[in-house]
Amino acid sequence: MAKYVILFTKEDKNSLEKVIEFSKALKSSGAEDVKLCFTLEGIKMLDKRNEEYKLIISRHLQDLNKLNIKVNSCKDCSLKYNIDEENIIYKDEIFSFEVLNKLVDQGYHIITF
Repeated sequence: MAKYVILFTKEDKNSLEKVIEFSKALKSSGAEDVKLCFTLEGIKMLDKRNEEYKLIISRHLQDLNKLNIKVNSCKDCSLKYNIDEENIIYKDEIFSFEVLNKLVDQGYHIITF
């Protein structure tokens, strides 16, 4: 079965909804595992100080949890963009590029938005 890491790399509210819907569609269609990773400028989409982003993500949290899609935030990017852990809307795990290398070794496919 397929396993995917979806890297969301830009601050783009129009794409945020599409990326979340895409991750849900992959999982619903039989993917073994889907991880949604917010990295580079994409980490800004997890900043709960932005009500618009918070609303979009909150609307999907129940589905993400139900489908067991993990939301990951990049620790280094959070620091770079001054987003403290308490200002992250939601995360299951902390993401790093070392983790990404391990996931590739485990057979995960990388999709970037």
